[in-house]
Amino acid sequence: MKKRYIEKLGMELSPLGFGVMRLPMEGENFPGEVFDLLDRAVEEGINYYDTAYLYQKGRSEKLIRDALVERHDRSRFYIADKLPVWDCHNRKDMERIFKEQLGRLGVEEIDFYLLHGLHKDSWNSVYEAGVLDFLEEKRKSGQIHKVGFSFHDTLEILKQIERVYGWDFIQLQINYYDWEAIRAKGNYEYLEEKGIPCMVMEPVGGGRLSVLPEKAEKFLKTFHPDWSSAAWAMRYVASLSDVAVILSGMNDETQLMDNILQFQDFQPLTEKEKEALSEVNAVIDSHQAVPCSGCRYCMDVCPKGVDIPQIFKRYNDSCLFENIAPFDGEYFTHVPKGRRGDSCIQCNQCSKRCPQKINIPEEIERIHKYAIDLTLDMEEEELDHFLQKHRGKKCICFGAGLRGMRAKEFLIKEGLEVLYFCDNDSKKWGSFWDGVKVISPEESKALYEKDGIPILVTSNYSKEIRKQLKNMNIHCW
Repeated sequence: MKKRYIEKLGMELSPLGFGVMRLPMEGENFPGEVFDLLDRAVEEGINYYDTAYLYQKGRSEKLIRDALVERHDRSRFYIADKLPVWDCHNRKDMERIFKEQLGRLGVEEIDFYLLHGLHKDSWNSVYEAGVLDFLEEKRKSGQIHKVGFSFHDTLEILKQIERVYGWDFIQLQINYYDWEAIRAKGNYEYLEEKGIPCMVMEPVGGGRLSVLPEKAEKFLKTFHPDWSSAAWAMRYVASLSDVAVILSGMNDETQLMDNILQFQDFQPLTEKEKEALSEVNAVIDSHQAVPCSGCRYCMDVCPKGVDIPQIFKRYNDSCLFENIAPFDGEYFTHVPKGRRGDSCIQCNQCSKRCPQKINIPEEIERIHKYAIDLTLDMEEEELDHFLQKHRGKKCICFGAGLRGMRAKEFLIKEGLEVLYFCDNDSKKWGSFWDGVKVISPEESKALYEKDGIPILVTSNYSKEIRKQLKNMNIHCW
């Protein structure tokens, strides 16, 4: 990979940088494949490696030491690390964390040092704690070479922060979707105006733009059949003239080489190609997915361990992609009990940490209710009406399967008792499913007519069962 001389920084950098945040782990360690991947990246000429204090629960910096510092000539790569501003209440905190970072990295100097994820509140807090004096002292001592910050807020706040210090570079979230969606355009153009080198994070939207809805994928293939969706995203950002480095989280050699390929004999996107990406944005918008990048910052502060990124991933997949399994099955299968939306206590700590400014508790609650609505095959208003009418009473679930099991768990939490499961499979009659006896449709009808016990459809064949119950003169939910 050909490097470019960045005059404002006085150094040559590879246009592609390696973000290590999403590298896979096996338990507490990184597998050998990760070391091989980083070796290959160095050999291919990538010389910018981005880590942070919190990535992979503090193990990311140690990976840089083990895989790069101890295995490659130090002149072949630069290290970018970040100060967790939310943990810095005073200079003592900053000194302690910085010393720990040097130890983890196994170095005496850090090439690029960033204040991590600045927004209005975090900036005001760390500014009052004396962070600028701390940075200036480290820069003068030579322990930090270049000083910058990663940013997630409005142009107004960016201007406020930029004016108070001589920043060497600034890192922004830029991709073709966020260009307008989170007004990345204005932030980038401000850096361009000020002549400040821009490092780009999330060029593929945390992976969201690497696998697009089928309609969008087919449309882009009419322009360049051999380009991947990720290639389009990388080329869009690379077409911006004042971008110094584009960070990408690459998990395997295929992704690495696909990205490197985009910078060989690179040509900026044409206006027609940019217009094509605008069409893709319209398709994405029509699917109403949650703009989660999977950064997992929220997971560091959730007191209940709600698996927020996994919930959003499963939901987004169900929104964006065709021919995927029903969302409720994906949700309840891949998000463990105790880590789903019903465990959220609405503390809102996650939203404060979210770079995308997602109202996480609200979205998590909505998605969980959506999964329940699918399981019970009800609209939300209908479900609310059922619960108001029958809370504290008994009911029958028609469908002794996984959906029935999930429905039972929810109904018990809502104060109902599942008296029986009902099923059309005569082999199940008289047996127990999830601790509840399974009865026949005729037995269910008798209980419905005699005691008025309501019947909820909890089967994958809800349409057929509803028709069956209607023919039996049973009103079902």
